[in-house]
Amino acid sequence: MKISEGYSLENLINRSLDMVFERIEELLDVRDDFCHCQECVLDLIAYTLNRVTPLYGTSLLGSLHPNRKKEKKVQIEIDLAINAGIKRIIEHPHHEDAKQETI
Repeated sequence: MKISEGYSLENLINRSLDMVFERIEELLDVRDDFCHCQECVLDLIAYTLNRVTPLYGTSLLGSLHPNRKKEKKVQIEIDLAINAGIKRIIEHPHHEDAKQETI
């Protein structure tokens, strides 16, 4: 039996994912040196998520006992990964305009 067929997975959440979205939304509001196209933003999200510790839970309301120390550690990981991701994506963008400029 597949897990997804036998169990309801809608309440399985990754708090790190939410934290990454929140932080990138904040940065997009204030940074104009980073491309806001879908490809660059999705690259930044993927880059960041691949470098941070996941924080899974099973409640839509969050953990009954949130681990603030762990969340703080993950927030630091997120900030470091976003900064590195922005630098890398600015240097090597994947969107069509940048590809055409190098041809």
